[in-house]
Amino acid sequence: MLNAIWVLTRTRLIITRNEIWRGSLRRKIGWIVLLCLLVLGSFGIYSFVSVVVWALSSPEFQTALQEMARENPDLPSDFRPYLHALPGLVLLGTLLMLLLSSFSSLLSSLYLSGDMDMLLVAPVPMRAVFSVKFFGGLITQYLILFALIGPVLLGYGQGLGYGPLYFVCAGIILLCMPLLPAGLGTLLLMAVVRVLPARRAREIVSVLGGLVGIGFYLTSQFSTELAPVVASPQSLQALLATNMPILPSAWAGRALVAAGQGDLLSLSFFGGIFVITSLITFSACMLVAEQLYYDGWSNMATQGGRTRPRRSRRDAALSVAPLMRLAHILPAQSRAILAKDLRLFGRDLRNLQQLIFPLALAAIWTFRILTTPTEPELDQAMPGFVLQLGHFVSAGIAFFICLSLSTSLAGTGISREGRGFWIIKAAPISPFQILLGKFALAYLPYPLVGSAFLLILSLLRHTAPLIVIEQWLLLLVCGFGCTAFSMGLGAAFPKLNWENPQQQSTWQSGCISTLFYPAYLTLVVGFVVAGTAVGDLLAGGMYAMLGMRLLGWVIALLITLGVVWIGVMMGQRGVERIEI
Repeated sequence: MLNAIWVLTRTRLIITRNEIWRGSLRRKIGWIVLLCLLVLGSFGIYSFVSVVVWALSSPEFQTALQEMARENPDLPSDFRPYLHALPGLVLLGTLLMLLLSSFSSLLSSLYLSGDMDMLLVAPVPMRAVFSVKFFGGLITQYLILFALIGPVLLGYGQGLGYGPLYFVCAGIILLCMPLLPAGLGTLLLMAVVRVLPARRAREIVSVLGGLVGIGFYLTSQFSTELAPVVASPQSLQALLATNMPILPSAWAGRALVAAGQGDLLSLSFFGGIFVITSLITFSACMLVAEQLYYDGWSNMATQGGRTRPRRSRRDAALSVAPLMRLAHILPAQSRAILAKDLRLFGRDLRNLQQLIFPLALAAIWTFRILTTPTEPELDQAMPGFVLQLGHFVSAGIAFFICLSLSTSLAGTGISREGRGFWIIKAAPISPFQILLGKFALAYLPYPLVGSAFLLILSLLRHTAPLIVIEQWLLLLVCGFGCTAFSMGLGAAFPKLNWENPQQQSTWQSGCISTLFYPAYLTLVVGFVVAGTAVGDLLAGGMYAMLGMRLLGWVIALLITLGVVWIGVMMGQRGVERIEI
């Protein structure tokens, strides 16, 4: 088995070396720049942690803390127990993040890699294949450990003046750290794959990962409200609770502290428990892999999961009937593409993952707007164009939410089709009709979600009807231009060989859209607001003011029509240029 592991590992290293060596010069420079940034970031973390820990452990800080404890009895007089609990806290967070991330990476490495067919029929032991794939799926985790967590532990030891034994034990702890969460995740993974298809399991994990990310985002957005709760003496007691002996992270943390202090007995006890538990977990994976791993892969290869009963055409039509009634103005071919995209969207849960962030963003911003006090007496004294800009804030929030939803629904338009684009390309449908169907889906959030968002805000904030209408028109106009240009840009620079919906955009379309959106929105909003400002400056009365406002809107509409024409021309030529 060891010889087979060496052969497979050596082959993988040779392939990786050839990919880097034979890659383009731009890719090599990118790897060098990334490596330099990683080294600089690791050194910065190491320096920062060492300075902070040194300051917290200095006699001056201890003296100041004792003086503060005399005035406030809730504060601790000795900070050293909390410093000794810091490694356990860092490693506890590391274990949790590894447990969440290793499941998805091991799923892709063990079951969804392209070379599994050849490896499982090769004359090598199943345990060798499992071992190589197991550690291959942990490469990213090990890179994060040694680039981010490693400098934290090393800086901690440097700040406290620990000896070489501490740094040796820190390296051993980092090597064994992923074995426990990844081993537990692998045992769970081999059981899940026997019930669910591997690709569906990966989609579910992606959605859960998106929910975890939204949780961190919500925490950061409400940091002001949470800061008084977290910044309290009770939080220090919670820090000590993370160093409980029943947690594996506490074993590793106490072993590191014992190594730094020269306590060989505690180091042998806690370090031995942690290393032995990690190795036993990995050995258990090795024992069950020979049968469960192969059975799960063969079940995936032959069955691909449970088949669902096929819905009738009547049920399929009813599922999108409400939206299709709104699309009768489109040609039949464009309506067919719109209906197809709506039906296929929910089949990949990773598409639903992309909807989590804009929906959470809408809830957060709505809460912020409703809880922020307004000052109407100050607004009345401001010029008209300043008031208009203030009213457009709600339209700007609605536009950003709709833009995020539009990108999630339609991706980059043509790239959404992937390798199956040849079916539409060979069908009797013109490029304009293809783009029109894609445009209808991408534009859908603006009249539906954006209108509902503005209506709810206007009712809650008692906004005047004319202001709401102006916000709504600005939202529809800006969304029309951005969607049309985005469709054309996606067709001009398509990416049809993606594996994940988040990989559909190319760097050309990403760079151009990043430059286009601010410039276009600035022009449209600028001319609308400029018309109001010029109307206020003129002394021609109500009709002159209304005329200048109307002129500003006309110019904004002409700019939008020009952008739409550019997007249509660019998209048609892009679709015609794509070869089957």
